[in-house]
Amino acid sequence: MTTFNSNYFLELADQNLAAAILHRNSHAPHGSVAKKDQSIMFNIGIDNMDGHLNGVLCLGQTVSGTGTGPEPEALFNEAKTFFGKDKRGFVIWVRDHADFELETYLKGRGYKPLREPGSTGMMIQKPIEMPVSGDGIEIKKVMGSQEAADYAAVVRDAFDKSEAVAREMFGSLGSVVAENVGAWVVYGNHRPKAGAMMVASGEAAGIYYVGTVADERGKGLGALATVAATNGGFELGAKCVVLQASIAGEKVYRRLGYEAITHYRWYLIPAEDL
Repeated sequence: MTTFNSNYFLELADQNLAAAILHRNSHAPHGSVAKKDQSIMFNIGIDNMDGHLNGVLCLGQTVSGTGTGPEPEALFNEAKTFFGKDKRGFVIWVRDHADFELETYLKGRGYKPLREPGSTGMMIQKPIEMPVSGDGIEIKKVMGSQEAADYAAVVRDAFDKSEAVAREMFGSLGSVVAENVGAWVVYGNHRPKAGAMMVASGEAAGIYYVGTVADERGKGLGALATVAATNGGFELGAKCVVLQASIAGEKVYRRLGYEAITHYRWYLIPAEDL
């Protein structure tokens, strides 16, 4: 990719991440958002140190005195006020391609990223051929309440979410079924084994909460869900599909054809710091 195209796709990736977060929050029974031109703060309504649920994401350059985004100290103080009313810990996202001064500020306050270099931002620009699946395996797009409940059950198991957190994440069928949103569940002998969701925004689509239940991992089921969700994004006209990969997931996504374009790091701000 040229530098121009790299910046273009990175902006699409950031905007899609924000769109997915805002969509999820809008369906959370107790969710709230503080949205500005170049940043969003989002509270899912229950304690959970997951950057997709309770956090701060900048969309412009976080540069003191210049740039298009918020000044780091002002952003940090606004976030403390936003989450302080609930005494709720939260995550500040740092984008490798845009948040140098924000990261410098956080490190200066003694915070460290959850892991380095962070979650790998990845992208693909064409549909993926569906891998051959084994006997008894079926992939279904979520269309109704039963499939939605099955997908929520996969996410609870795969991401160690409580039922209370899952209720906020999937507060209504619209959280996973909308004109620009879809989810897919991989069933094995009629039991939900894996799943993934897709959110389309502008010229990009993003893949989120790809997971496999603990006792079914290592069988390629997560890859099946990823392919279904990825191709679902392209069917809606996306020019690219993006995701943020876990350590284990990155190997799978590379085999499917995804390429690394950046890293995202999480800085955890505990409730006791508010």
